[in-house]
Amino acid sequence: MSKYLLLLLLIFSTASNAFAQQAKDWGAFQQIIDARPYAGKKFRLEAAVKVITIDPAADGELWIRIDKQDKKMGFFYNMMDKPIRSDQWKLYTISGTIDKTARFINFGGLYHRKGIFYFDDFKLFIETTKDNWEPAPIPDAGFESDTATHRKNWLYLQNRVGYDVRVTGSQAFEGKHAFKVDGSNFTPEPTFGNNPQTGKYATVNGINIYYETYGQGAPLLLLHGNSESIGLFQKQIPELSKSFRVIAVDTRGQGRSSEDGKTYTYDLFAADMNALLDELHLDSVNILGWSDGGNTGLIMAMQYPAKVKKLVTMGANVFIDKSVVDKWVFKQLNKEKKELAADTLYSSRNRLRLVELLLTEPRLSFAALKNIQCPVLVVAGEKDIIKEEHTKQIAAHIPNSKLYIAPKETHYFPAENAHVFNKAVLEFLR
Repeated sequence: MSKYLLLLLLIFSTASNAFAQQAKDWGAFQQIIDARPYAGKKFRLEAAVKVITIDPAADGELWIRIDKQDKKMGFFYNMMDKPIRSDQWKLYTISGTIDKTARFINFGGLYHRKGIFYFDDFKLFIETTKDNWEPAPIPDAGFESDTATHRKNWLYLQNRVGYDVRVTGSQAFEGKHAFKVDGSNFTPEPTFGNNPQTGKYATVNGINIYYETYGQGAPLLLLHGNSESIGLFQKQIPELSKSFRVIAVDTRGQGRSSEDGKTYTYDLFAADMNALLDELHLDSVNILGWSDGGNTGLIMAMQYPAKVKKLVTMGANVFIDKSVVDKWVFKQLNKEKKELAADTLYSSRNRLRLVELLLTEPRLSFAALKNIQCPVLVVAGEKDIIKEEHTKQIAAHIPNSKLYIAPKETHYFPAENAHVFNKAVLEFLR
């Protein structure tokens, strides 16, 4: 697996599944072409997209996946970190390198939740010699054929009830036709992070924080990672809610929670959670924080000690430099930062602020951890993006802590081996 793909999986996605949405609230279409003539070469996938959102969380994306000859996945990217919500036509691009043992190139569009989605003018460019790009043939790339011909060239990976997919003679970006997905009648099933039966908003610190509550018992606050949402804990909530009153939260500016333009910091996130607990009339809670959520949990234990009974951190860090993560992580984040800086869409500007958070925070010291008095379970994967020595130092400096380095696991231990992770959490909290 390439370092670039690993970074995407560790920071941006929530599962090893190629399409990271956790629920039946999305659809996709694709075309498949022979990759062998282009093996080992650089590519650039380009298409025009516009989205009319009905649900504010609706979005569209382009995606591309390389299948290798051994039937394993090669390069993959689906723009989940850069959701498209602009109601104006705009060209979007995915660039990368086709694996040397590539067999097929799969590419197409994604549409998510309630909205109307338009796609047009797909192009795939291959670098044949240095800086010389030539187009690869794509049948019906501009959707100019009739519907029958279109369905022979483009495949529907998902066709959910409520999504009407067709070639339209209006709203074309180029030529006379475009591909239209009308999801105005789509009604998503309740899922973690999108559950009207249990989801509520609380106004704290001038913003609206979205949270969902499951189960009965002692309160357990779940805090997700960077650019994620409640859905990150889809494999934890069902099990943990058997023993606890689980309160799963979207951090400000992520998921369904709003934000007010303030610079993102873990201190600010912790202040939001402290205010939320006050709003819910909770004197103290257990906390499970994953990645960024673990950082916030550590700060809450230091700044609001009375609010934290027990804390579990997964893949947390107390400062950020090359002793914490490999240098290629900074390289890729800085590359994304440069790309986002040129994009004026709100989603891109917001993601830019979250990337800057990853690059600059937290700014604690190991010595500061001695002030944490509650019991803490410090967890990380043996192959975590956070270096093992950093995790060990976190545990060593917290007076009442336990360390658990999960063998062979990554930063996505809670998703990839949920049974083992959940068992460790429950044993500690009980």
